[in-house]
Formats: sequence, C-alpha cells, structure tokens
Amino acid sequence: MIDSIISALFFVTLIHITITTRLAEYIKALVIQGILIFILTTSNYKEIGLFHTLILGGGILFIKTLLIPYFIAYIIKKIKIKREAEVSIDNFYSMLIAIIIILISFIIAMFINYFDKSVNSMLLAVSIASMNIGLFIITSRKKIITHVMGYLIFENGIYLMSFALAARIPVIIETGVLLDVFIGVLMMGIFVNRIATTTESLDQSELRRLTDSCN
Repeated sequence: MIDSIISALFFVTLIHITITTRLAEYIKALVIQGILIFILTTSNYKEIGLFHTLILGGGILFIKTLLIPYFIAYIIKKIKIKREAEVSIDNFYSMLIAIIIILISFIIAMFINYFDKSVNSMLLAVSIASMNIGLFIITSRKKIITHVMGYLIFENGIYLMSFALAARIPVIIETGVLLDVFIGVLMMGIFVNRIATTTESLDQSELRRLTDSCN
C-alpha cells in the first residue's frame, strides 16, 4: 500500500517538473522526491535490515533532501540566475511527453511483472519513468543548472529500481550511489560556477556558439 502511494506521489512530482519553468520548483520537487525515497527506505526496513535502513535513511535524508538541494540553491543564488528556466518544448507538449513516458513505463513494468511476480510493478514503472523523464529534462532544457537537476531525477529512478527488484541491490552499492551523486553534483556546481565567471549566459546554445567561434 505504501509503495503505491509513494509511486503515485512520485508520478505527480515528475509531471510537475516537466511543466514548471521556475528553478525553485525544481528544487522543491527534488526535496519531495528525497522525502518519498526516505519514507520508502524506512518502510522496507524488514527487507534490508534495521542497520542498513539507518545508514541509507540517514544518507538519503541528509544528502538528497538537505545537502544537495541547499547546494543547488546556493549555486543558483551565487551565479544570480534571475530568469526562469528556458525550455525548447512548450509546456503542454512537455506534459504530453511525460504522460506518454509514464504510460510506456507502466506497460514495460507490467510486462516484466508478468514473467517475474517478485518485481514490484508500481515501483518499477516509476523508476523507469523517472530515468527517462530525467533524460528528457536534460535534453529539453537550455540551462546547465537544470541539466544537473535532470541528472538527479535520473539517479532517483536508479535508486527506486533497487526496491522494485525486491531490494536485491546490496546496501553498500546503494550507499556508494548516494556518495557518487553528491560528488557529481558538487563537481557540476563548480563547473557551472566557473562558466558563470567567464560568460554572461548559462544557456547551452550560447556555449555552443562560443565553441563554434573558437573553432
């Protein structure tokens, strides 16, 4: 029951992310996703063990819901991004694409569940949808900082897949993923900050023109 509720709420955050144009809303959605993943982790303590739950739960609560969102908000404030995130696809079509991705994810999850009943079809569907919508955010948004958030959404999908597959991924690997995510975001933040000191725009189109001019 709890898995279905978390999956439904996660789907809502994914759709919201595809239609919003405000960077603050992206950060809020990431925080909500982090909280949902934390609840999912703690609710499965019997499967992964109390000690492992404390390790993962603490890491998720600190890294996903506090540290990473704060760091992204700090970078946005430091490089003074005042405009809303620009998109190359209209919000209506973005929402339509997100819904199609979710429907296809459900079909794939149900197909896999038909052959392996131990697979949680709801969590598998939301994990597949999260990974694909994360990639969609990366390819359809223009600002590099938004690409970082798309990467985080993609990673959330990978983490959810471990629970969809009956928590078969060892806790050490999951903990390593959390650390890799933080390091990755830290590196991207430094990269974005360095770019901001040399160019007035953080749009990938402007950076592409800069590369063309250098050639």
